[in-house]
Amino acid sequence: MKIVVYLLGFAWIAVGAFAILYTDDTKAYLKGLLNRLARIWLALIAAVVGLLLLLGAGSTMHAGFIGVIGCLGILKGVLLYFNPGGLFETSQRWLDNLNDQGYRLMGIIALILGTAVISWIK
Repeated sequence: MKIVVYLLGFAWIAVGAFAILYTDDTKAYLKGLLNRLARIWLALIAAVVGLLLLLGAGSTMHAGFIGVIGCLGILKGVLLYFNPGGLFETSQRWLDNLNDQGYRLMGIIALILGTAVISWIK
């Protein structure tokens, strides 16, 4: 499971760096992705990544923290699927109205999380 955690950590770092360096492209890509993909596929992606983090948490030094992130990913997938109170559309409007600094902040958070996950692998 170490390989899976490494891959997810490097993916977080890559996405974070891309969001910081290419903010306009990130905004356009996310907008297109949210419009193109059906909500069920987005839910499935979030749930699978969460499940992989939950399964790989044992191979890290801070298994509890990684496990919580995995549970949050699974919860995100469930919420995307059931969409209580139009939560998906509200989130989509929020992302559309987010300025460049917000996308950069999300990139910084992803970069930090990816680095932390990789550095915590046993």
